[in-house]
Amino acid sequence: MEKMKVPSMIETKVTSSLKGSVLDLIQNDYQFIAGDKIQEMFANDLVEVVRKSYREPWKLEVGQILWYGAKASEKPNYGKNSKKTPLTPIVLTLISKDDLEMKKEGYSDREIMETKVVRIFKEAYEQEALLTHSDMAYLLNVSTGTVSKQAKEYMQRTGEILPTRGIIHDIGRAVTHKRIILNLYIKGYQTPDIARMTNHTQEACDRYIKAYKKVEKLSKTMKSEEIAQILGMGKSLVEEYIRILNEEE
Repeated sequence: MEKMKVPSMIETKVTSSLKGSVLDLIQNDYQFIAGDKIQEMFANDLVEVVRKSYREPWKLEVGQILWYGAKASEKPNYGKNSKKTPLTPIVLTLISKDDLEMKKEGYSDREIMETKVVRIFKEAYEQEALLTHSDMAYLLNVSTGTVSKQAKEYMQRTGEILPTRGIIHDIGRAVTHKRIILNLYIKGYQTPDIARMTNHTQEACDRYIKAYKKVEKLSKTMKSEEIAQILGMGKSLVEEYIRILNEEE
């Protein structure tokens, strides 16, 4: 097959029209961004941001929506409020064929809602993003209390940890992951299995388990204040471990 030469202008229009427009804008109106290399790098980065943030409607499946989640790789720290939290665009499935099949088969609205909550949290995490309970509440038009209750009940029933922002970034009152990890340990599961089931690293699971075992040993003869001082833990954390201990007795 004979190869044909494509005019450079046509190729430019097809492959990099947005990039060319950005470069033209920089060179004309933002000349303080000096140097051809720097300008091109900036244009490439900007085009990538646009590419990720913009999805044509026909590229979304029926029942899907474009949303923004907090980047899973960006841990919160002091001084980083919601306006400074890096976000990333994601596609979420609000209505799926499975939801419709469940409805046909007679599942309750509550059961279908739980399926949606679990699916959407996981979809976000698979795209390296995290959603809060508030995100989910707005997306599904329910209260945050409903989302929290269903997520908690699902995790307690299945032993699986949902990748919410509160849990993965360990913020707010989301301490359920610690309780579930320890409950699995108490039931006899090995650390690799616990890590796989809870979407945590083995190191994180071991850290919780070791702390739990230390508290368990000291709690037989000491009060929570003394344990906290000896182990260098907060009193509330020690008391949380003790509550878990008492639940198992």
